[in-house]
Amino acid sequence: MSAGSPKMTVGACWAVWEADGSASSGSEFLQRVASWIEGTAAQLLRDQWRTGTKRPSFTELQERLRHHLALVAHDGNVTYLQALELARAAVLEEICQARASTD
Repeated sequence: MSAGSPKMTVGACWAVWEADGSASSGSEFLQRVASWIEGTAAQLLRDQWRTGTKRPSFTELQERLRHHLALVAHDGNVTYLQALELARAAVLEEICQARASTD
């Protein structure tokens, strides 16, 4: 069964991406979790931002989440749920670091 099969679960798509690292497998997984990426980016933007702090755009946060998911996929050995949490935590850390550098 290929990564593009509509019958594959999100977990199976993740396993394929982890195993083969291909752009097509990654794209398939990212499409399956697109609503999570959008929701997480929206949550991260809801935080209070001090005047003078560069607030990332919705699109920038989505790209950072995708980037971190790719990093986790290449490292392997985690479930897709763990990968989602790791990506969210990494982007949150980037935001915190950016805020701290403006203090």
